Amino acid sequence: MFPTTRFCVFKPKINSNIFRFVTAPLSTSNCLSSSKVEEILNRTDRLHHHADDCDTRKTYKTIMQRVPQPVVVATTGYHEDGVWHKKGMTCTSFTSVSFTPPIVSICLKIPSKFHNMLEKTKHFAVHTLANYQVSYGMNFAQSIPGVCQFDGIAHHDSTHVPGIPVLLGCCAVMECKADSVHAVGDHNVWYGEVYDAHIDDNLAHPMLYQSRSFRSVGDEIFIQSFEDATLPFENWTHEAHLRMAWNYIVEHGRDKAIPLIKDGIKHYNQYHQDKIKTGYHETITMFYCFVIDDAIKQSKIPAKTFEVFLKENGHLLDRSLMYKYYSRERFSDPEANIKFVLPDKQVLPGM
Repeated sequence: MFPTTRFCVFKPKINSNIFRFVTAPLSTSNCLSSSKVEEILNRTDRLHHHADDCDTRKTYKTIMQRVPQPVVVATTGYHEDGVWHKKGMTCTSFTSVSFTPPIVSICLKIPSKFHNMLEKTKHFAVHTLANYQVSYGMNFAQSIPGVCQFDGIAHHDSTHVPGIPVLLGCCAVMECKADSVHAVGDHNVWYGEVYDAHIDDNLAHPMLYQSRSFRSVGDEIFIQSFEDATLPFENWTHEAHLRMAWNYIVEHGRDKAIPLIKDGIKHYNQYHQDKIKTGYHETITMFYCFVIDDAIKQSKIPAKTFEVFLKENGHLLDRSLMYKYYSRERFSDPEANIKFVLPDKQVLPGM
């Protein structure tokens, strides 16, 4: 169970006593000049105005983005007519509410399919992920129609409430009965009383989430694990390279993203040098920076997630794409490995 830290955003109220004090006759022993009085009034007015505008909401969001949170996957489900209906959701708004009785809360955006199913089941399981379970966090952060989220994910049916999927290999699992739900702002907050809990003592390092941007939860988890070099090497695939570059280019623009991409790959490779078969290649890295940036610019509607972007630009998965621009001889030139060489077949998009 995690202790709860509460943050309050408040609107300062102007105390009329302030005005009575500064406008009253001033004694010689405690004298304020007229300019000092005006400064106090102006400063108070600015504080009041700041609390009323949207900057407060932006500042609050920035503060909360910097507060590390445990990454959990909440699951629920039920059996009906021989079919197991089940759903999972990566949740970063999770907290301990009470120790006696043990109650936790999860927040679901409005609208939410998970919320709709939870209204039916009234039970859910909360799984705290291990730091290497990046694929779990990314998988349950999205919902693709017609695709079961649990395919390829080791899980079993709850022994307490049939239908509730319980994931295997997590740091901890808490099975909960829904206590109540409240709509708060743009989220539904579900409270659940924990009736069963398990801890895997062999997994001491839970995954933490610290958002710094407006990426999707799945992309944010991926980028953070990449930068921390905790992304499992078996997950460092060609598609993962594309995801990494897409995130940086979308956030910073191509030119500012390029040094971040280069340094990130080198840093990750250094941590996994015992598994690296081919090292960093400058020209290949730059090639994909150009073609990904071009694909982003060609999109009429900016993709909000990498999955949407990749669906619209499946050609980037073709590993032979680079040979439309470069001959094999030019790529295999040792110089191309350490410095960016221009293509010898056709000009790169955006150059």
